[in-house]
Amino acid sequence: MNNFKIFSYCISFIFLASCGYKLGGLETIGENQGKVAVIKILSNQNFKQSFINAGFKINNNEFMYSISIEGPNYTKETTSVTSNATENEFTITGTILITLEDKDGSTLFRNKIFSLSKDHKFSSSSINSSESEENTIKNDIKKYLEIQAINFVRSKI
Repeated sequence: MNNFKIFSYCISFIFLASCGYKLGGLETIGENQGKVAVIKILSNQNFKQSFINAGFKINNNEFMYSISIEGPNYTKETTSVTSNATENEFTITGTILITLEDKDGSTLFRNKIFSLSKDHKFSSSSINSSESEENTIKNDIKKYLEIQAINFVRSKI
């Protein structure tokens, strides 16, 4: 029975150690682990929340970097049409522009563009599901662009 307890403790420890959850902490910069990435972000609330979730601290008064994100802006282009000339498939493209400045207002990067395109097949027989699918595609694009913005900022500060 004693071996069973030891085995149980070992298995429990392995599961806890391998869960992969990173405990708290803010985004650190470079070698100095005590330095925290404090930013000012001019963007919609979704991007702000994404940066907070990624470990950045947002302070509009005392910040090290100012980030301006325009967008996402979406365009919808016809990709294909049916034999009776009705639009059948679209390409939806989402784009953001990022400008990064330091605390003194010096521009580090201006208008860095990130974009992603996805196809959307439109069905006139199920308009509601087509609109829902289009919104899902736009949300996927937005999530991708949020990740690209965070990775870009992390790589430049």
